[in-house]
Amino acid sequence: MSDTVKQRPDWQTWPNLITLFRFALIPVYISLVVQGHPGWALVSLVVLGLSDWADGFIARRFDQGSELGKALDPVADRLAIIAIVLSLVLVGLLPWWVVAVVVLVDLVLVILSSVLFHGNPDLDVTWTGKIRSALLFVGLPVLLFSSVHVVADGAPWVRTVALVFVYLGTVGHVVAGTQYAIAMFAKRRRVAAA
Repeated sequence: MSDTVKQRPDWQTWPNLITLFRFALIPVYISLVVQGHPGWALVSLVVLGLSDWADGFIARRFDQGSELGKALDPVADRLAIIAIVLSLVLVGLLPWWVVAVVVLVDLVLVILSSVLFHGNPDLDVTWTGKIRSALLFVGLPVLLFSSVHVVADGAPWVRTVALVFVYLGTVGHVVAGTQYAIAMFAKRRRVAAA
């Protein structure tokens, strides 16, 4: 059995399969939001969040980390955040500037990593990035939940609480992006000096 595991290609892992499932679930979520099914969209978001946790847990617990997983996981996270934010803007739950900030930060990071490293710079996720993701992955689903008729009519304060989480997460996105950019420049200097 251990020989089989050793011979397994880098991409053939359960975490990578779960990450690919996350990619496939993103358009399903967008479709549910745009078609006016916030309850089912919320269910798909919960599955997205659980799968994000599961792929990391399985990779660590069963030593199934891979180079492909390191590259795909942050891309899946960013695409999920952009898709969630964009869909909520499209249905009028979120101001457009939030998606503009998120997309702009990610665009700058993609350009920097392409110019400085011709691809993935292979940097660890910062605590700020983890906190940012947690704030957004709590705030955005709660914002969606606030649009369910029963909640919107009976507890309008839920939307306010959700927006506070989203705005804090957006600020965190800018801070995490800045940290990531600084880390890219530092790594590039180290590589050039070596």
